[in-house]
Amino acid sequence: MTQAAEQALSVYLRTERVGRLWLDAGRRFIFQYDPDWLANPGAVPLSLQLPLQPEAFEDDRARPFFANLLPESDLRRTIARRLGLSEQNDFALLEAVGGECAGAVSVLSADIPLSGAGSYKPLNDDALNALVAELPRRPMLAGEEGVRLSLAGAQNKLPVYFDGQAISLPMGAVPSSHILKPPIPDYPDSVYNEAFCLQLAEQIGLRVPTVTLLHKQTPLYLVERYARRRTAAGGLERVHQEDFCQALGIPPDQKYEKEGGPNLQQCFTLLREQSISPVADIRALLDWVIFNYLIGNADAHAKNISLLLSDGGPHLAPFYDLMSTAVYPDLSERLAMHIGGEDRPNWVIAQRWEQFAKDVDIGYKLVRQVLVEMSQSLEAMAADLAAEFQDRHGHQDINDRILNIISERCHKVLAALDAQKA
Repeated sequence: MTQAAEQALSVYLRTERVGRLWLDAGRRFIFQYDPDWLANPGAVPLSLQLPLQPEAFEDDRARPFFANLLPESDLRRTIARRLGLSEQNDFALLEAVGGECAGAVSVLSADIPLSGAGSYKPLNDDALNALVAELPRRPMLAGEEGVRLSLAGAQNKLPVYFDGQAISLPMGAVPSSHILKPPIPDYPDSVYNEAFCLQLAEQIGLRVPTVTLLHKQTPLYLVERYARRRTAAGGLERVHQEDFCQALGIPPDQKYEKEGGPNLQQCFTLLREQSISPVADIRALLDWVIFNYLIGNADAHAKNISLLLSDGGPHLAPFYDLMSTAVYPDLSERLAMHIGGEDRPNWVIAQRWEQFAKDVDIGYKLVRQVLVEMSQSLEAMAADLAAEFQDRHGHQDINDRILNIISERCHKVLAALDAQKA
């Protein structure tokens, strides 16, 4: 065994070690499954890009999966500075914060056992408010003793445990149950935006996790982690998942189509070829594409779609990170993934939807039907939800702006389809 392999990180799924990750002499990622995991009848792969095999995977296959577990952009830079690490050092960052990642993955130094010590630290309102205030300076609470948390993405958030009444901080190896999101800096109404859009998605028929709004010193958004389930003993168990960038072997800095990242054709093909329920999953993804367009969500990229890799095989996970970006004029209106070759929302006319149907190999008759049905119903649904939302949380100007976007997009789609029919 090389010295580099001796310094490997241990990779776990739930509580079982599945393999080792190390750097070769050129500081390239190498991952190899443990023989005991390969011999396990219940073994599942870490990723569709990392099928079960005894041979080690080189950097081009290993790095995209593991790099996609880490925070991005300013969060990554802040965490790296806080820990005294280079922001480009994926390996060191994984070692420092990889204890509680997306899905069921944990990445730990070889000398740190996963099983055993772990507890939940209750947070009263004062402690919670102080923690939220600290997050911009210390994302994921990087550097705090006993805390090793990592979530992908560029938005500040924190894995927590929520029992329906109180919030606790996972310490050591115990799993979180929810993701807590404070308002995005410069967009203080972002928590209401995301909560509203997620609840609207549920009403239109999309599978989404349960969301809770907490009115503390600042409004907080709590979303249940769908990659968790209760055990027969009442405990909490991690469920394995990977996002579409991981499943397609795309690094996180290429998550947008214009940067060489996944397009919608690749996403639909992935489901068609890998899902154990391709018909239902393809229809759900079609609904997701159209819903995002109608609410004005330009940030619907491949890291915002995931596969669950348990319970019989890969299948589409519930949708998450749904919000209207079009209500913020300083954000780019360009679509993260093109529709029929077009990324400018106002240019997505009927012919673009027809091209989209060809691109993703779905009959245009079905695409048109879903467009019409959702465009005819979403505006009224959104108005009713906004009224309910106001009763529970008070009037939020952001909801009025979202309603305007939805109304504009729905009418535009219906007019374009009518013109095409004529």
